[in-house]
Amino acid sequence: MAGQATRYEVLERLRAAGGSLVSGGEIAGALGISRTAVWKHISALMEEGYHIETAANKGYRLLESGVFSGYEISRRLDTGRIGRPLIFLESVDSTNEYVKKLAAEGAADGTVVVARQQTGGRGRLSRRFESPAGSGVYLTVLLRPEIAAADLTLVTLLAAVAAADAVEALCGVRPGIKWTNDLFLGGRKICGILTECAVEGESGRVSYAAVGIGTNLLQEEEDFPEEIRNIAGSVFMGSGVRVAPAAYAAALLGSFERLFYGGRFPENREALLDRYRRDLFFLGQQVKVVGLRESFPATALGVDDEGRLLVRREDGAVTALNSGEISVRF
Repeated sequence: MAGQATRYEVLERLRAAGGSLVSGGEIAGALGISRTAVWKHISALMEEGYHIETAANKGYRLLESGVFSGYEISRRLDTGRIGRPLIFLESVDSTNEYVKKLAAEGAADGTVVVARQQTGGRGRLSRRFESPAGSGVYLTVLLRPEIAAADLTLVTLLAAVAAADAVEALCGVRPGIKWTNDLFLGGRKICGILTECAVEGESGRVSYAAVGIGTNLLQEEEDFPEEIRNIAGSVFMGSGVRVAPAAYAAALLGSFERLFYGGRFPENREALLDRYRRDLFFLGQQVKVVGLRESFPATALGVDDEGRLLVRREDGAVTALNSGEISVRF
């Protein structure tokens, strides 16, 4: 770890130069290491994906790299608890599954797992969530909140608002939300959220919650499998902006912390619901409700104080949906 720490000190020396050349001797003197050690660290950084120009007898220059790594996320984090610690994985079956194992082993509140790729990513109703490397951010936040199980739906709503905040901050366009857990941009789904938990049997209190958030950032239409090509999208497709994954991950975790801990969730229930409702894009429209027991057409009316979707059936009856899926025609 000491060697890795020095490697990133070398990186920050280059970054601080703002694109100017920095001599190996200057770096060596500042860090108390040899020029040979500097070169070894430069080589290791290049293997990580950093673009570093080397000029004989002049030094090194850091070029724009866009590296996605645990270090690049952590250096951008402005949080006190979320992402402390942060675990970065090259590949994993599911960040939610990984976090649930960590939770069973006693991992701390605020632990975050980020993966470059998921091989078994999934959303609600066990649907597969495409999670290719180099295209998006797939992460799970471990919470140990002092809340009742009934408030878990609101945690999912909070995550959706946090993701919308992060996208808007980085590309200037705000996604809409489809109840309960999907973000849409340009008429296509760009983000899905899956909250899973363990609940204490006697008290009904939440032992932990694993909040998984998968966001498509850089894909183009042809990158998606044909069967979902007409509904799946990315931040780039919807905004024209190529958002760096590390910057997005840090922005998302910062937004999540401000809403959850800064807002003293669930004390901020009313304000959170107000923000969530403003992002819903399908209210007043005809939707199809797909539940475990029935499916029916309805008109979407709004979201109540429990996070349930209110719909009006064709016979005029109003139903509050705790679960289920809705489809919206664009």
